[in-house]
Amino acid sequence: MKRTQIYLDETMYKLLEKESELEKKTISEIIRESIDSHLQANIDKLLTKADRVRGLKKDETYDVDEYINSLRRDRKVW
Repeated sequence: MKRTQIYLDETMYKLLEKESELEKKTISEIIRESIDSHLQANIDKLLTKADRVRGLKKDETYDVDEYINSLRRDRKVW
């Protein structure tokens, strides 16, 4: 599990506190469940978009060092 930080306005936080009390869950659990529900509802759309981006240049290979050097021909990178 990864740790992250988010900012919530006062109204949202108070609503989460109430739900936390009613559901006997932590605010973190409620937020994780909400994110999971959102992602599951949109999984097909997300995967379709990812496939389109990944497939743009799938036949090409890149030498990252060469690419960076080509951008900085006037100075030494390494």
